[in-house]
Amino acid sequence: MYKDVALLLNRIKHQQPDIVGFSFYFWNQNLNNYVVQQIRKLYGSDVLIVFGGPSVDSDQAEQLKLFNNFPEVDIFVEGEGEAGFAAIVNSALGGEGTLYGSPIDCSLYFQDGQLVKGENTSTNLNLSNIPSPYLNGSLDQFLKAKYMPLLQATRTCPYQCTFCVEGKERARLRAFPLEQVKREIDYICEWNRDRPHVVLNLAELNFGIHRQDPEIAEYLREAADRVGYPRSVYFYQDKKFRESGKQVISALGHLNKDGVIFSLQTDHPEGILAIKRKNLSNEMIQDGISWAKANRVPVTTELIFGLPHETYGSMVDLLNKCVAQGFDSIMVHNLILVEGSELAREPEIERWGFHASYRLLGNNSAMLDDTFIYEFEKVVTASDTFNFEDFINIRCLNLMFFSVFQGSFFKYFFHYVKSKDILLASFFHEFMNPSNAEEWPSAYFQFVKDFRTAAVEELHPDLDSLAVAAEQTYFTNDGVVEPARLNPYFYSRLMYRERDWIETVLLRVFCNIAPHLDGAEISEAKNILELCGRLVVDLRNIQPCGGEIDVDFDPNAWREDKFHQPKQDFATYEGSVSLSITDDRIEMLRSFCERESHLDDKDFFFVAVETLFPRTVLFYDIDSSGLESLPHKNIEDTVINHSPTVFEESVTINALVSRSKSSDPEMD
Repeated sequence: MYKDVALLLNRIKHQQPDIVGFSFYFWNQNLNNYVVQQIRKLYGSDVLIVFGGPSVDSDQAEQLKLFNNFPEVDIFVEGEGEAGFAAIVNSALGGEGTLYGSPIDCSLYFQDGQLVKGENTSTNLNLSNIPSPYLNGSLDQFLKAKYMPLLQATRTCPYQCTFCVEGKERARLRAFPLEQVKREIDYICEWNRDRPHVVLNLAELNFGIHRQDPEIAEYLREAADRVGYPRSVYFYQDKKFRESGKQVISALGHLNKDGVIFSLQTDHPEGILAIKRKNLSNEMIQDGISWAKANRVPVTTELIFGLPHETYGSMVDLLNKCVAQGFDSIMVHNLILVEGSELAREPEIERWGFHASYRLLGNNSAMLDDTFIYEFEKVVTASDTFNFEDFINIRCLNLMFFSVFQGSFFKYFFHYVKSKDILLASFFHEFMNPSNAEEWPSAYFQFVKDFRTAAVEELHPDLDSLAVAAEQTYFTNDGVVEPARLNPYFYSRLMYRERDWIETVLLRVFCNIAPHLDGAEISEAKNILELCGRLVVDLRNIQPCGGEIDVDFDPNAWREDKFHQPKQDFATYEGSVSLSITDDRIEMLRSFCERESHLDDKDFFFVAVETLFPRTVLFYDIDSSGLESLPHKNIEDTVINHSPTVFEESVTINALVSRSKSSDPEMD
């Protein structure tokens, strides 16, 4: 097995293989194709080429397209790879002329101009019969190479979401033997005991859905305590937050990288039906958020803009609803048409009127010999229910939700804004659409222009134009592709490189959108903005202490409440708080700075927000022990008696939609 292309090609050049199998997904299509071309140059058709993976659809029309798009591939494997690839090897070993003598299980090939399909037996594969690649040593080379380890305990997904490659499968949930999984955990932890910072990735579609998952989570925690690895675990939790899901979260404790995740994607009633999804009820979400709050666990939701029936207005409504519900992190993704998913099929594209563009997949590009290789995403930028202008405006909102809810950018300030009954989507829209009729700092205009320009220019009508642009940028920048992850890049600019104007502009937008504010409220906003600015650690001049700042509330208590109650409910203390960072974080930050000090500010700060996790390490801790309690207030009585924030649809939404249609007409 190989992951490094150079190692694979070197082996192939020195020893002709009989069969080469490739894992096939949208993130390695062009890389696979390049390797196949090299094999064909060396050995012609004497080597059998097999592709298998999530991008192999179960729909026959889509399967035929695969042979047109990848003509050098001999056989595609449908479903789980072990069954199909083993069947191909068995057929090949049967003697010359027997490989294509009859249909092969889980396999697709052309013979005499006809598509030949074998029975998909992989859906009933007994996982107890599959040997562990960790325990038999097959993956030792990957552990030595310091790749991120993956662990899988179950297979298949019972849900049928049409935007996901797993939605097309119709198979029962199956689990690997529990004792085997525990032995794999021990094996992986021992290999990585000297690399505790490496994230352990659980390749689970719904961790917490199977009855053995809580025991696996408990065992992982015990192994981490015993060995020192892992310190962080990444996984997708079960879509339905059952009791077993709570047990998994509780058992993992501090190892849990992302807390509780409720992936709503959309709450448009017709859209939910169209993508064959059933979301949690509002009551179940609120119960889950309350449970997480009581257990001090962060709560995240993921949304997808571009799904069937979604409009600009419906997405804005959902974003504001998620803020009101109390999610700590709100992630907005563009709809990607991934080969192998139902929504990527031609009839579905026509049904929903999808218009798509292509963009670079992250920074996934490189020169191999004299060939430029890149990977791409197919992004839905318009449909029957939204246009390209809507797409760009949601992209702008996406940047701000990412910066605030995933990057904690001026988070105290924006929750103060929310407490004044201002919808954050409305505020973010105003911020990303400065009026030319007003005098704003030129650097602010430039920031907004740069983002909007980048959001448009990263999109290409076809793969040829994307390839030309990506290769030209690669050579212009001496082998470095411009950051394709726009949210982290522009977030890094807001955090570090736009400090001259950011506080002034945020305050002006606040006053413009809420002209009813009195002097005391504006003064409060200024003080909170100062606190937010002081919380950001200067990575070019790291200081253990950030000094003191006067406040008239307890910032820590407000944060621990997840900002559910307004700031004035925590104005029961006054005095100064001190800002500091722990010794281990100082060591982490200084180690990063020493390693990356050669970079200019543009790249230095971008790399910082992309590699330093959790992003809370970028901020000072607040020590509020020096605050003095005000004698005439009692925080417990104040919080308990304050009614919780309830989301209500606001006429502001309609105004926001109306303005978005008329702003920046050149974005069409």
